[in-house]
Amino acid sequence: MKKFKIISYLILLIVLVVLALTVYTNATQNNEQDEKEKVTSEIRYLDTKLVDLFNNMNNIETRNYQIYTTKIEESRSAENSGGGSSGGNSSSDSNTSSSSDNTSTQDNSDQAQTENTDENYEMQPSGILTTNRDIDWNSCKNESELIYTSISIITLDLYSLNVSQEDILNFNKDVDNLTVSLEAEDKQSTLDNLVKVYEYIPKFAQNVVDDTLYKTVLETKLNVFRGYAKLDSGDWTGMNTNMIDAINAYTTLLTNTEIDANKQASINKGYIMLNELKNAVGTQNTSVFLIKYKNLLEEINNL
Repeated sequence: MKKFKIISYLILLIVLVVLALTVYTNATQNNEQDEKEKVTSEIRYLDTKLVDLFNNMNNIETRNYQIYTTKIEESRSAENSGGGSSGGNSSSDSNTSSSSDNTSTQDNSDQAQTENTDENYEMQPSGILTTNRDIDWNSCKNESELIYTSISIITLDLYSLNVSQEDILNFNKDVDNLTVSLEAEDKQSTLDNLVKVYEYIPKFAQNVVDDTLYKTVLETKLNVFRGYAKLDSGDWTGMNTNMIDAINAYTTLLTNTEIDANKQASINKGYIMLNELKNAVGTQNTSVFLIKYKNLLEEINNL
């Protein structure tokens, strides 16, 4: 009987240990998954900010129209409230000087002007061929500072997921170099540093993000940006190589059976647009390249 009790206690102890380990393992996995989702959101945030900076280098909008507001000032005469005549005859008869003052004030009131300011909204084209490519450096500098407000949190979260410490440190250094280029308002240096910073986005995503489609899109965009950064220097040969690399990275999506079938049409369209962008390199025309670059980004950013 005593031996049976000992065996029962041992079995109970084993069950409790197994349950505790199961609960601990599940909790750890859930915490890690939550952390991954948080960092994935942070990577998407950085991706968006850096893409905006790339686009700002040629004053590119991801839509063909912008809404502008203009102020319209209108002068209107104040209406006579008629308050001066409501005092009655007795008041007028008893105090002539007061009546005279009231009449003078009323006349001045009739002459008074009030200014009303209205806002007029209008749509203006913002396509590649219809706007200038002057860079709004102040806007770019503000975007850079916005990145700094969140970079410390992102850095800590990357450390918690065992991302390469060297990559994290180099990423922070390259962000600093990007800021220096923006402050100097040096376009080519800014583009080169943007590429260096963006190279970490797909690298971080490989360790953190579970979405194969998004990771492939990041790798594709990196190669497109490498070519885009060469546009002003006229290195069309190098750009052609970058476009080929972008197509090769993207092609894996065409045969990936794990991707949502509902997105397949958009994926196929993106592939066609990538090839059109490569063909645009052959024209060696900046405007043609930028038009197709803009259309491609609008498409694959929505995947």
